[in-house]
Amino acid sequence: MEGIIIREARKEDCSEIKRLIKELADFEKMPDNVQITVDALEEDGFDSRHPFFHCYVAEVAAGPEEDAVVPDKEEKRGAFGLEDAVTKTRQLIAYAIYFYGYSTWNGKSMFLEDLYVTPDYRSVGLGSALFDKVVTKACETGCSRMDFVVLNWNPAQDFYKRKGAVDLTSEQGWHYFRLNKDSMEKLAYKKDKGETED
Repeated sequence: MEGIIIREARKEDCSEIKRLIKELADFEKMPDNVQITVDALEEDGFDSRHPFFHCYVAEVAAGPEEDAVVPDKEEKRGAFGLEDAVTKTRQLIAYAIYFYGYSTWNGKSMFLEDLYVTPDYRSVGLGSALFDKVVTKACETGCSRMDFVVLNWNPAQDFYKRKGAVDLTSEQGWHYFRLNKDSMEKLAYKKDKGETED
């Protein structure tokens, strides 16, 4: 066994990706917010002519024939139970979901929606390798920037700053806003009825 590999996600990974999305929501203390289904992930990421998202996943390499991007660290092997992982159905241990956007100032851009490593596999450089993989894809596709959001209590902020990321809220005063589905529908139906704001 060589370590951990990172690869592009496949349609058959969607059930495992959904499991990891739920793990991330639990970590972010918002377990009830996950409404996405495996079918929606399959359709939006793999069945659509123009996918709405792209994804990298990580799994334990089964043998030397696979190229590991995160080498084994012997001191972590026992804690991971890596030997057992080879004989079982291979599960995903991390993922990163991203999609493309557009900046009227700079052109093509990328948004990193999720980056998550399951707890037993942290502190071995996997999060860093996944992040760098997405950044490399952004560069290869001509993106001028990569944006993402981090909860204010999440210690990962320090990790991102070490990578060179800038906190735009504190540096430039940008605030991230959102219309949820209910708010959008209220606005859309109001417009359909010809109603106007006071």
